[in-house]
Amino acid sequence: MHKLLSVDDEPINQAIIEELFADKFDVALVSSGKECIQNIENIKPDLILLDVSMEGMDGYETCRRLKQMTATRDIPVIFVSARGSFEDKVKAYEAGGQDYIIKPFSHSALEETIEQTIIAVQSLPIESQQKKGIYEYSNSMATYHFEEKSTPIITFLSACCVCASVDNLGEIFLNLCQEIGLDCILQLRLLTKSFNFSKQTNISSLEQSLLEYSGNINQFFNFNSKTIITFPHVSILIKNTPIKSNQHNVLKHLFGLITQAIEARIKSLNNKDAVSQQYEQFLKIIKSNLSEFEHYSRTIDEKRQAIIQAYLNRIEQNITSFRQDESQTELLKSITRDFLLESNALSESRQSLEEKIQIIENAMQKTTIL
Repeated sequence: MHKLLSVDDEPINQAIIEELFADKFDVALVSSGKECIQNIENIKPDLILLDVSMEGMDGYETCRRLKQMTATRDIPVIFVSARGSFEDKVKAYEAGGQDYIIKPFSHSALEETIEQTIIAVQSLPIESQQKKGIYEYSNSMATYHFEEKSTPIITFLSACCVCASVDNLGEIFLNLCQEIGLDCILQLRLLTKSFNFSKQTNISSLEQSLLEYSGNINQFFNFNSKTIITFPHVSILIKNTPIKSNQHNVLKHLFGLITQAIEARIKSLNNKDAVSQQYEQFLKIIKSNLSEFEHYSRTIDEKRQAIIQAYLNRIEQNITSFRQDESQTELLKSITRDFLLESNALSESRQSLEEKIQIIENAMQKTTIL
């Protein structure tokens, strides 16, 4: 059974945590950040639920201290707080938090987050946990010389320009990150849906919310060993940013270029989707109007046949009484005029067909290839 440590200075909150999870976890409770730091090595939890607003040492400072201690830096921390602004989440992530749950929370949602976080940490390579530590920087990144080994970057940029799908773009980006020793999450935003890519099986809700919220303007966010690079359609979270200033500057310029290339490709894919959607709408208009054409044409043909038949019937009914006198001539003219009037009415009906054609022409003019 996994051990869960809850850090909160409100007894009622602690009672709720204990009641909810006592059957599934070995639950330990402490009422302050100071008490947490003092007892953490004896408790040895698999995961920490940490409140933000506490007397004395708040949750952010508690988390920072835990991440500075060799014995506790790899223990995942989930912040549980009534405060849910973007700034609060940034502080939590910067302090080393794995996830962020807003009170009041759903029992099932919190339990799922706890289980996914534990699974995610356990799935990391043993050497990553024991030798490097989850929050240490990548040695391969620190020793990577971009000037001498630029082939993977050039290969990526070339492949990026011709990517035919979002999945393909995410795959080649993650391959690049793996080759140069970076642990990254990529979020791509198309017209109607966002896509997340990572070599890890689990992307925390905190990471997702940071990527989504920050994806409005072009900028860099630095969180100690983590960096978020954002463009309107692309966000990249680098989880093991080099700490040396020269390496960080190289990384910033490099990933600025990479992100711009991805942004350009996503715009192209978005345009392709927009054209496809316009094409589908155009086809619907054509199909709808053609269906009406068929109905109108059939109706007009039926009416025309009925008018002609009625005309012939009237002539046939009166033919025997026709003589070469003026009254019979006028009768025939009257029948003919009636026929012409009804036929003209059908001609007016044909104008509605022309209107339908005009609708299609207008739709074609509005369909712009982006």
